[in-house]
Amino acid sequence: MQKFFKLLVPVIVFMFSACSSGEKQGDGPKKIEDDNTSMIPVTEFLKGQLLEIDNMPVTPLKTVSMNGKRDSVWLKRDSIRPFAAPFLTPVIDSVSMARYFAGKSFLDQTVNAFTFSYDAKVKLPDSLHLTHWDVYVDPQKNTIQRVYIVKEQKAGRADVITQLTWQSNQWCSIRTITQAPGKDPQIKEEKLTWDFNN
Repeated sequence: MQKFFKLLVPVIVFMFSACSSGEKQGDGPKKIEDDNTSMIPVTEFLKGQLLEIDNMPVTPLKTVSMNGKRDSVWLKRDSIRPFAAPFLTPVIDSVSMARYFAGKSFLDQTVNAFTFSYDAKVKLPDSLHLTHWDVYVDPQKNTIQRVYIVKEQKAGRADVITQLTWQSNQWCSIRTITQAPGKDPQIKEEKLTWDFNN
């Protein structure tokens, strides 16, 4: 699975480079063309990461922080996929999302990565809670460094924002911000770590 992405990511980066080669380095973000080759298949990448975790001889550590308290527990193998489920729906790829989202790409020297950033280009269906995502690609290795996904939805009268971050081959986190009318926001952070060397 990782080999597939090592081949796919350079193609997308090359497309970006070819489109922007005649422009100055200081120019703003470049719009990614709306075609089926420009959107990185994020969901397939994350599924590949989960397959790699399945084959690792390590027990992931889950930490939960909320209301100033922090707790941790070693996660059983059969609990990893349920924890990662919010990352996998809805499916993020060109077939599913090109009609709803447009992207911009740029070389972000502060994080040393090509950043592919996607936002809605039309009014989204109420059933689609996905509002934004970013993919960070290492320009030297042509591999995905990190994926960041934002979802928004209602829970009764409260607004719920979920921020999902996946750091390739190391950890993933789910940050949930719940804002009820007239109350302070409640923030819950859950992190799953499987690489303890970084």
